[in-house]
Amino acid sequence: MADPERHDEPSDPGLPDFATPPPRTPAQAPVPDERSRSRSRAMILTVIGASVAIIAIVALVLSQTLFRDAFGDDTDYAEPATGTASGQSEYVPDPNDPDLAPPPPIFTQAPTSDCTVLPQQSTSAQPAGKVRGGGLEYTRPSTWTFNWGSGDLAYMTDAAGYARNVEGSWYSVVNVGRVTWPQAEGDYPGAEQAAVTIFQCYVTSAGLIDYFGDTPTVTDYRTEATTVDGTPGWIVQATYHFDAGLKTTDESRVTSIVVDTPGGPSAVVSDVAADHPDHMQELQDILDSLQVVG
Repeated sequence: MADPERHDEPSDPGLPDFATPPPRTPAQAPVPDERSRSRSRAMILTVIGASVAIIAIVALVLSQTLFRDAFGDDTDYAEPATGTASGQSEYVPDPNDPDLAPPPPIFTQAPTSDCTVLPQQSTSAQPAGKVRGGGLEYTRPSTWTFNWGSGDLAYMTDAAGYARNVEGSWYSVVNVGRVTWPQAEGDYPGAEQAAVTIFQCYVTSAGLIDYFGDTPTVTDYRTEATTVDGTPGWIVQATYHFDAGLKTTDESRVTSIVVDTPGGPSAVVSDVAADHPDHMQELQDILDSLQVVG
């Protein structure tokens, strides 16, 4: 134990003197390290990026609603799709489709033949209710009351026809007669070529070219083998569209049929108002009633 009487001994120089506190210096803020600075910059950039995104969204909404309505712009700006979906083939138009392809030249070009017109007065007896020419005859509808007589039908003799009025001097008409090929033009070319030639001569004749024009619009065309009353033949048919100032019609269905009848080839040649359903139905009735008579 220590001696209580000894109070005058100096203090141990190795111990600090706590009697007088050391002078205080101002507190220093801690210096941030590099990791803290990076985290702060990231946070600032995130806030700025989010603000820009919000502003862009608001601007887009306004441009599609308020601004678009204000300027009355309702145009669809979507780009057309290109290419094809997976598993789907690309659509390629069929060049043989009559709705897409132009008509064959036989329907638009002038005939290559001379379109020879022969004396064609009817020589066949006309049974009651029938119209006969060459080796063919048809049943005449009761509304077809106009005797068409002979005209300028190319390569036909013994011709007869009846007509139904459309308007003014425009008629639907169906003719029948014997096909006669002049020796000067060579041998009879057969039903197909004869039907094509007679068709071309008919649509470019003086009575129709003024209405159809030089380059008419042609639809519903066909050229194919057919039979009439069990006898082989060939049909050429098309609808011609024209603008001739008529009030009730601007379409005509033109038909040429050549049949190898026993007495020699015979033909049907007609043009009927295609935009008059009753005339078209009567044309079909006439064609259905065709008979081979010689």
